[in-house]
Amino acid sequence: MSVVAQNPIFDTLIRDITLRKQQPASLRRDTAIVLSLSLLTERSINVQDPRSQVFKDSLRRFTERVGWPKGHGLYLRALGKEQDRKGNYPAALTYYEKAIKSLENAGGDPYELAYAYILAGFVMNNNNRPEECIKYLNKALPLSLNAQNTNNLCWVYDFLGDYYYYDRFGKRDYQKALYYYQLVEKNLLRATSPNLKADNPHCLANVYYKLGDKKRAEQYRARALKTALALNQRVVVFAIYSDLAQIVEEKRDFEDAIRYRKTSLDFAQQAGWKEFESRAYDELYASYKQKGDFKNALQAYEQHHALEDTLKRSELQQKYSELQAQNEAEKQQLKIKALENENLTRTRNFLAGFLLFGAVLTGFIVWYNRRLKIKNEELSTKNREIEEALHRGQTIERKRVASELHDNLNTKLAALRWRLEALDTSKYPEADQRIHASIIQSLEDAYADVRLISHNLLPAELETEGLVVALQKLTNKLNANNRTQFHLLIKDLTDRLPSTIEYQLYSIILELVNNILKHARATHVWVSLSQYAQQIALTVSDDGVGFELNNTSDGVGFRNIAARVETLNGQWQLETKPNAGTKVTVEVPN
Repeated sequence: MSVVAQNPIFDTLIRDITLRKQQPASLRRDTAIVLSLSLLTERSINVQDPRSQVFKDSLRRFTERVGWPKGHGLYLRALGKEQDRKGNYPAALTYYEKAIKSLENAGGDPYELAYAYILAGFVMNNNNRPEECIKYLNKALPLSLNAQNTNNLCWVYDFLGDYYYYDRFGKRDYQKALYYYQLVEKNLLRATSPNLKADNPHCLANVYYKLGDKKRAEQYRARALKTALALNQRVVVFAIYSDLAQIVEEKRDFEDAIRYRKTSLDFAQQAGWKEFESRAYDELYASYKQKGDFKNALQAYEQHHALEDTLKRSELQQKYSELQAQNEAEKQQLKIKALENENLTRTRNFLAGFLLFGAVLTGFIVWYNRRLKIKNEELSTKNREIEEALHRGQTIERKRVASELHDNLNTKLAALRWRLEALDTSKYPEADQRIHASIIQSLEDAYADVRLISHNLLPAELETEGLVVALQKLTNKLNANNRTQFHLLIKDLTDRLPSTIEYQLYSIILELVNNILKHARATHVWVSLSQYAQQIALTVSDDGVGFELNNTSDGVGFRNIAARVETLNGQWQLETKPNAGTKVTVEVPN
């Protein structure tokens, strides 16, 4: 920490604040001091400077004294950065959202507002919600394009480079990643962030290595390491050694890989950033596992899992859902208030017209009736918007539950399985060995079941690409894992359907598929989806054993289907008999 105390950037900022305080009081002087205090506070939090608490208190006191609305937003953003740094993501997101609202209301130069959007987006990205991160960055980008300081622009381009570089985003387009990383390099001349100056050559080293230009990769990596050490950017050093470990790991050199992983972990711990310390332990666990050192792998995994518990990712999902619902409610209240104001204005005009132009009362009534009709249409539109908002809220909750199953329950199942696999069963009796193997297989099956349930709660492709693509991927998955062959037929359905219809139809198909796999003993299943006039028709049929209709009237599955069809104001029909297969037809209005 003594190295941080001599940070030349901090010394410059402190000197600037001291000199400004000696000048006569004015709005321009005071706002400049707040901006410098804000920058000093956030950067000291980034590198865990022991003076960060003092800087933060100075920012609070000076902001309260000046009474500058924008300063209040900057203080809230600093509180968010402090919680973000500690890994307390729900609190960080709450402060960032408050800062965004405060900075939006303050107006003026949008630079600080753009950075608040970026920080909130990065919180969502660190919690496996890149699509929500992109929403925040899309708000930041237009505010960043014409700024003199290009920090914000570089952060947006840097994320887009990561989005196409890292496998976890599912894109993997190294040429696009290189394009965005080079845009960052081009705009670094007008950037002031030490992290960007160290991280950008590290990113370019990665992408050049993947593109086969190892010489240029080594040059950029050496520059990144030198810059990161000089600027005390320990998180970047953590990332550089993590990349070196991956390179030697690909060559099956696990000893060097583990050595690099330990160095990477050491810098993550020095940085005091729980997010990166958790990642370092996870990577160390994977390296030990590949080497076959299951004892150390288990210890690293337990450390990773303990850190993940402190990050409160599931609480973040709930907090984000609450903030989204609150924003939607505020928007609806503003719309309702606007409509009320319109009604008051129209009533006033009506009274004035009635008093001044009684002779034209008949014409006024005709006009007013027409306005009422328009009003009713507007209210109908608002009702549809409210229904869509409710559906979005339900979708957010389904995402949260799916994430909880995948990230929490499955993680615990995996940990339990690894603990059992780490046991030495060679001295067990043969019967106990079989029981041990059976338990591990049962855990494997439970892991797969939970993973399937979490995916089917709300498949990503259903939300992003629509029902047709989601069904294509579902049938491909079913055909890969089951003896029953599924055939998908799509007719005259080229555009996306409303999200409520897509989700309900997908859920109905899942219910029917589940029934077929459990009971029908079918060899072929046909799923047909078509559109005609203003109707959507769904047919699911199989060549299975069929059943007597009177034996299924109270079945939970068919009651669920009936309820979903009723929600869509549609109708459905079931046709079956023993040894003659089953056919379910659903028709709903579009």
